[in-house]
Amino acid sequence: MVEVPTSVRSLFAAAGWNPGRRIAVARVVPVEHPAAEILAEFGGLRVHHRGVAEGCAPSDVFFCPAQFDELSLVPDVWGKLLGTQLIDVATTEDSYGALYVDNLGRHFGANCIDNDVFYFHGASFGKAMEVLLLGRRSRPLLRPDQERVALYGQVFARDHPGIYKYR
Repeated sequence: MVEVPTSVRSLFAAAGWNPGRRIAVARVVPVEHPAAEILAEFGGLRVHHRGVAEGCAPSDVFFCPAQFDELSLVPDVWGKLLGTQLIDVATTEDSYGALYVDNLGRHFGANCIDNDVFYFHGASFGKAMEVLLLGRRSRPLLRPDQERVALYGQVFARDHPGIYKYR
């Protein structure tokens, strides 16, 4: 069972989740990967928060593989850079974003409009859900070929303390 923080538990319940909920997961998702457990427990649910945000606009989270053609390079490029297997488990931002989980349970996001934007939501499912649903800011990542990236209307250069350092 995946840990749902009390801070967002009511949002999950309103979406139809209850502890112990299970659905079938596509065979393409390796059973040993954290994505399998997330999709088994939350697959098909759309969770959202329309209340006061903490730092940026809150996002909805629709648990299903994102399957964006524009993002097909994300698992390959970022998976290699991070040294892990990334699997998409949800769409976010009214389907303008995708949520990925890696082998360690870290959660990352990709923007479907600007393929250069990739960000860290949290080291666990619970942290990522608080970031997305409560409107907390994610931390952008830079590929080795990038000098800067824009997120939240702000430019993040390599030396910015808000950059998620993965190396």
